[in-house]
Amino acid sequence: MAETVLTVNPEGPISGLEEARDAIRMRRIDKPDERFRVVVEDGVYRITEPVLFEVGDGNVVYEAAPGASPILSGGQRIISKWTKVADSDGLWECDLSSGKRFEQLWVNGTRAIRAREPDTFFHYLHDARQVEIENGRRARQVLAANPGDLTGLKTLSEDEIRDVQLLAFHKWDITRRFLDDADPASGRLIVSGRPMKPWNPLARNTGFVLENYAGALDEPGEFFLSKDGWLTYHPRPGEVMSTGGANSNGDGETEAKIIAECVFPVCDQLLIVQGDSANGRFVEDLVFRGISFQHAGHETPPGGHEPAQAAAYIEASVQVVGAKNVVLEDCEIAHVSNYGVWFRKGCSGCRLQNSWLHDLGAGGVRIGEMSIAAKESDRTRENSVDNNIIHDAGHLFPCAVGVWIGNSGFNDVTHNEIADMYYTGISVGWRWGYDESLAKNNRVEFNHIHHIGKGWLSDMGGIYTLGPSPGTVLRGNRIHDIESWGYGGWGLYNDEGSTGILLENNLVYRTKSGGYHQHYGRENIIRNNIFAFGREYQVRRSKAENHLSFTFERNIVLYDSETLFYGKWGDDGVKIGGNLYWRIGGDVDLEGVDTSEESTIEDPRFADPENDDFQLIDETATSKIGFQPFDWQQAGVYGKKAWVEKASALPMPERSVPPQPLPPPPPTFEEDFEDQLLPLGIGISVEKNRSDVRVIESALAKSGKHVLELVDAPGQKHRYYPMFSFEPKLREGVGTCRFSIRLNEGSVFQHEWRDSATPYRTGPSLWFEKGELRSGDKVLMEIPVGNWIDVEVTAGLGKKAGQWMVSVAGDEVENHVFRDLPLVHPQWEHLDWIGFVSQANTDAVVYLDDLELEVRE
Repeated sequence: MAETVLTVNPEGPISGLEEARDAIRMRRIDKPDERFRVVVEDGVYRITEPVLFEVGDGNVVYEAAPGASPILSGGQRIISKWTKVADSDGLWECDLSSGKRFEQLWVNGTRAIRAREPDTFFHYLHDARQVEIENGRRARQVLAANPGDLTGLKTLSEDEIRDVQLLAFHKWDITRRFLDDADPASGRLIVSGRPMKPWNPLARNTGFVLENYAGALDEPGEFFLSKDGWLTYHPRPGEVMSTGGANSNGDGETEAKIIAECVFPVCDQLLIVQGDSANGRFVEDLVFRGISFQHAGHETPPGGHEPAQAAAYIEASVQVVGAKNVVLEDCEIAHVSNYGVWFRKGCSGCRLQNSWLHDLGAGGVRIGEMSIAAKESDRTRENSVDNNIIHDAGHLFPCAVGVWIGNSGFNDVTHNEIADMYYTGISVGWRWGYDESLAKNNRVEFNHIHHIGKGWLSDMGGIYTLGPSPGTVLRGNRIHDIESWGYGGWGLYNDEGSTGILLENNLVYRTKSGGYHQHYGRENIIRNNIFAFGREYQVRRSKAENHLSFTFERNIVLYDSETLFYGKWGDDGVKIGGNLYWRIGGDVDLEGVDTSEESTIEDPRFADPENDDFQLIDETATSKIGFQPFDWQQAGVYGKKAWVEKASALPMPERSVPPQPLPPPPPTFEEDFEDQLLPLGIGISVEKNRSDVRVIESALAKSGKHVLELVDAPGQKHRYYPMFSFEPKLREGVGTCRFSIRLNEGSVFQHEWRDSATPYRTGPSLWFEKGELRSGDKVLMEIPVGNWIDVEVTAGLGKKAGQWMVSVAGDEVENHVFRDLPLVHPQWEHLDWIGFVSQANTDAVVYLDDLELEVRE
């Protein structure tokens, strides 16, 4: 069939992609099957809303004219006059009060930095506490920081304070919220949102950055947009701001340098392909070739952003839904504030190839959805991400990944260069545990993944898998320079429920933690890989389960640190053998993990592994384990020389070290609940909508106006709900715990000290029930209901352990001291856990106040 050619030119009758699309729609009224080629000439095509392609807009190629590099931009140039800010250190400002607010800015094609403190890495929280509001759907968090880190907030009004954003880095996630209030003198910050997740809360040593206030504007390249619309910028060297006259530097002199081009985003997405897969109506055979997609923005919603692994809630600048055979080839996606591309619901046969994705607010590419669509036509599969360069990402959402595959199977992610990101390179699967997943038969091969993490987040991998993925293959990938903040800078990482995955012929080296880690999973095969130079250890297994977790065979493990195997070993859940181990400068200790006679301890004879050359110069040792040499240099992009050289010439961040964490908090505590918050480090167990542990204002408080209330209820799954506990981890000395307690009719309360043995051992233990105080089977005394009682428990620890004592006093009770009480378990020595438990099986309330734990020699 003949092909009709249309030309797009900034000055022509068809002056943009949307005009070409509309012209084709008109032509297809009479000729619905006509094929089109749209040739896009050089120029910047500015848009104010995403270009939308729908069902019927397919069967078209949109491509750059020969030698042209057209740009589809969702940005707007600043043409306002800039003036120098008087008495400032190089600041310039312009009036944008009549325009759109924005949170991103690019100057001469380089992302400017929203004014922030600190300028490198982050400060640390000293403390984080929360009180739930709106029936547990929301919570207020009160954060404590070093007052010296908040000096820039001192001059802000209440309204300006609420425009400041907190960006917190905790484990594998980030939280972004506006401040509700701040007290810089005391170091207190207040934010609100959803309650913190117990497995990943804001806590002591959470790194944080404060953005968007004038006091933080102190470095070249930073900008600040005030609420009244004045934009202030600190130029970088060589950037000349426009003063309304040609090449003027603001002092009346002619300036030879080019005036800076400043662009801010007016679109949050650039290109949307929107089919109707639920009803079997797809956008088909749509190709974009040689086009650059630039300048997409993001405005933080009033509620901020809650933590989400892989920034899973963030959309893409180029988003494809309900499509078949949509192709982006030889394209560029740059200067955007979200993901680059997302082949979302109901996509198949779609392809991103030979494209350059950089300066990204989130990650590179997403494939599939987080949930499993009920309709087969809504399920995404058989897509390809091949021969792309994805780097310099995570500027707004550092927890985003280079390539993410959710509930989607039969996809190929091959020969990509993925680098310079704050989190995982490639993530496959979206299921925690062993339930159904669509992430099957994905092929992740020959990718070069490096300089990931950069010391900002934890719990990451060069390639990360999650949930069942039978038939998935990770092969021929080269992974190196993985640098986490705390734990978990791994090369290959099989996380929760990873199942049926083959990992072979991968080269992994220079990781902070280890080359390979499985948290838990089933029947994965790790064979014929090279793992080298993990700093903390080389291979880790975190959880033992009653099935074959993985097979580890024919691998080479080369290291120069101390630890080879780390974690849970020694059971029948791992098949390990036929591997080669070599430690440079020391002896190899197999620690009873690999007992196979087929394994060997020998130098593998690499050419120059310390300088990244892992070619074998002698296969004598490796042939003993049946190792099959592979060409690790195939990993990464291929094709034209200039393309390959572009990947190898990318600027990479030098290894930098985050600030030292704060020392551990003291293991003791003192709480009177007058700050209306639950204590720091408290562990809480309740049954939602039935029992609770909360701070309330009450005339019944023992001291002050606030008290801790434990609300019990009948029919709970666990009788020992509600419960709260601390983990002081006291080893030696004499520990004393004091608290005041008020029981109501029906209240049953337990106070207990435990160690961390498996199973745990109990030391002191008290029960308050039916008007009696007892320890074990011994009734110590009668206690009144409806009155405050002061209790003090004292016990020796470590070498001083053996017996304990309790004293009881109160207005309505005679003072008593009970000495030389026996421990529940005579072997108990260490206070690792101290619990306060409401044990009633009825509607009951216990009040606690004035808690204190101290230790003395």
